[in-house]
Amino acid sequence: MNPQTLNPNRFAAIVYDDGASVDGLMTRFAEQLVAAGVDARGIVQLPPDADGCGPGALMKLKDVATGEVIPLCQDLGPGAGSCCLDASALAGAAQRLRAAASGPSDLLFFSKFGKQEAGGAGMRAELAYAISEGRTVLTAVKRALLPAWSRFTDGQGTLLHPRDWVVRDWWADLSRLSRRAA
Repeated sequence: MNPQTLNPNRFAAIVYDDGASVDGLMTRFAEQLVAAGVDARGIVQLPPDADGCGPGALMKLKDVATGEVIPLCQDLGPGAGSCCLDASALAGAAQRLRAAASGPSDLLFFSKFGKQEAGGAGMRAELAYAISEGRTVLTAVKRALLPAWSRFTDGQGTLLHPRDWVVRDWWADLSRLSRRAA
């Protein structure tokens, strides 16, 4: 990424701590924008159906534009005490993100900058691509991963508190600035 050409207001991360319902916040916000006619794309992680990870709480993503739910874990059956990440589902989600970042939209959702992305894997390349293409991006990052996020963004971008009104205000301010520039 070339920090000289990036608009740090156009990519934001919701900073959250353990126990915060960032998945619910991003899902609600995406649904509100789509309902309001905003061209929102990308993926959000759905809040788990139950605590932990296992058959009752399999991780799922949601395609913001289509509403399609994408299971991210392999269901290991009723006797399993945990779940296993489905690498092909993750790769498919990454392809969706790359496709969404390749065309114009009002806002791209990237569910999280997590441990995988902090370590150089996961959907890091797709996120870097979207930011470098000047797309408006919203993601979430756990507070413990802020040093990795800062290295990834070269200290740029906007950090948001995990509150509905903060995210809505960021979007409203950004939308106003975009309309003025047009």
